Amino acid sequence: MKLLVVTPTLGSSRWLKDTVESVERFAPGSRQILVAPREKMEALRKEFPAVEVVPERGGGMYAAINDGVAAAGGAWDAFTYLNDDDVLGPNFAAATRLMSATTGEGIVYGRVALIGAGGESLGALSISPVPNLNRELWEQRIEPLFQQGTLVNRAAWNRLAGFDETLRFCGDSEFLARACVKGVQFQRAAGGPVAAFRLRAGQLTKNRTAMEAERKKVDEKLGLPAKRKQGRHLLALMIFRVWNLPVYAGRVRRFGFVSFNEAMRRVE
Repeated sequence: MKLLVVTPTLGSSRWLKDTVESVERFAPGSRQILVAPREKMEALRKEFPAVEVVPERGGGMYAAINDGVAAAGGAWDAFTYLNDDDVLGPNFAAATRLMSATTGEGIVYGRVALIGAGGESLGALSISPVPNLNRELWEQRIEPLFQQGTLVNRAAWNRLAGFDETLRFCGDSEFLARACVKGVQFQRAAGGPVAAFRLRAGQLTKNRTAMEAERKKVDEKLGLPAKRKQGRHLLALMIFRVWNLPVYAGRVRRFGFVSFNEAMRRVE
């Protein structure tokens, strides 16, 4: 299976080398494409001679990801995008094997670790253990999976026609929720972290007010209004909470009894 990894970057991230090296280590043989401003391309090509660098056309991060996939043409079977401060994890190979066996429109996801600016462990993100209940979780405003390390095959990408370039904060969540609404098959890779999300000062993810406002618009667009917790919704919530108890326990040990949003705010 031919893998494509796209990284949108402004060319100034001090973690970009870690990102590139994680792809070389955990997804050897994959095609890496950096999408960057034209004035940064020459420097990036010198620093990363084994990686393709293509110009962005402007329009934000999600436009840049679309540009990277378009630049790859047809020479890939599955792709992921990786921010220029995040890294792939040791279980990415398991996600790749699962995707290799997938027929039709498919998305594979797995656990996502949390790391700090220096790479220190900060716990993990909570994810859905039962892909068939993902829609019920989205309808309760619970993210059942996260972009880092998620693999999308060509059939699913073609069906979804890329990321919504009008979005600034929630393009990845919208893409995954839209896939769920359209009936794309989701599978979860068992085992350890597929990737790691870096918490640091200044990232867009910390602007929770703007993110939540945009996410509300996304939910309305996709027809995912919040519903009462009954039936499958109650079952989905119960399974999600119980399965993620170790994640919550780790957060309490590190940050105390606070929400994930508050834990993010405290990380500098």
